[in-house]
Amino acid sequence: MTKKVLVVDDEEDMLWMLQRNLNKGMPDVEMLSARSGEEALAVLSDTTVELVITDINMPGMNGLDLLIEINNRYPDTGVIIMTAYPSSAYEREAMMSGSLRFIEKPFDIKDMRDIVKTVLKTSDGFQGTINGIDLMDIIQFNGLSQATAALKVTTAEQEGMLFFKNGAVVHAMCDQASGEEAFFKIITFNDGTLQNIRGVEPPIISINKSLESLLFEAAVRNDEATPRQETNEDDRGPVATLEDLDTGDIIAPLEDETEDALTDFPDDGLPGAISDSVPEAANEPPAAEQAIAETSAQPDDESQQQEIQPDQPVANNDQQPPTPEEDNEMTDIQKILAEFTNIEGVHTACLVGRDGFLLDSIARSGIDAEMIGAIASSGFGSAESMGNQLGQGDLNMTMLEYTEGPVMFAPVGSDAFLVIVADKDTNLGWIRLTIKKNSKIIEKAANL
Repeated sequence: MTKKVLVVDDEEDMLWMLQRNLNKGMPDVEMLSARSGEEALAVLSDTTVELVITDINMPGMNGLDLLIEINNRYPDTGVIIMTAYPSSAYEREAMMSGSLRFIEKPFDIKDMRDIVKTVLKTSDGFQGTINGIDLMDIIQFNGLSQATAALKVTTAEQEGMLFFKNGAVVHAMCDQASGEEAFFKIITFNDGTLQNIRGVEPPIISINKSLESLLFEAAVRNDEATPRQETNEDDRGPVATLEDLDTGDIIAPLEDETEDALTDFPDDGLPGAISDSVPEAANEPPAAEQAIAETSAQPDDESQQQEIQPDQPVANNDQQPPTPEEDNEMTDIQKILAEFTNIEGVHTACLVGRDGFLLDSIARSGIDAEMIGAIASSGFGSAESMGNQLGQGDLNMTMLEYTEGPVMFAPVGSDAFLVIVADKDTNLGWIRLTIKKNSKIIEKAANL
């Protein structure tokens, strides 16, 4: 039976790359795409989808909003979250804790393919399914997306509120407690509902630790509170680390009231800054709702909108990354060209003047880069001429596919162009993204 995977991203290059490459070797997988959260929900309403792969930041409905809607409407659908945010504070295992699966951009398409295969093979749930979205997922999601938001956690007996500022937990309140005491109390809630409200500013700053430190301390506290059987010294496991943050079902699946609550705060009217007259922590009201009631609508922080930075991991091909000594000997242009040759399968990257002279290059041993420059000049000129004659405007990028692999051209300023030569089955999406990222940088470095 054919299984459907829906990719959601407002970046056309990412959609193109995943649609073209992700289901290679998986003949029973059909790829679908959507450029927004709203479009994704329209697809889901008409088609049964086994897995959704979505970006975090998108115009309109963002990845978290989409995630909550999927949880409410299609609880059996798996979800993988793509994030372009750096995760130096989040080891890979920590990002995978809870019921969500995160993968950081840029990623190796083979790694993504392996995750998808795992999801589709598992019928009784896995880390990527959102059946039972939990508190730790939303905390990490807000951290990764550098969100400014209020997360309301409600159980039958208690209610708490976590406030995020640019991804950091800066304030918490629960009953009469506030600050770190309230944070550690809230994350022990065993069931209840979640409501994540974007754009809410914290009334005060009562927590000054990083999110990584808070999660680590929470894991240690949980480890110490768990009864243990007597063990020999050699049988003892390691001290809890960030990798141990798979908390399981801390919070039960979102209930219908979550969807109702979210409708009170549409994307274009989110709660905003809280009045400057908010009292200090000692005098704050016990009810969490009052903090929201004092907010006024303001748009999401523009700092959350970030561009994909396709710094592709070093590939296992003939082009090895330069040693520190070699790096010092490389020109500024060569250091930029190395970003292309570090993509698996790319063996030559040249900057060529429009007159055919080679300006700089990095090429696999045995390849005549001077010759490539001279030959490519005529090909680039022909491609430009064809576009002009057909009334298609200026050339942005072009590719010629051959039996042994593609050759890609892209203009750099008005006096030069890039030539990228690769093996077949090379990840063309990463090449396109890297060209977009670096063309202006190369132009400046070469004084073109």
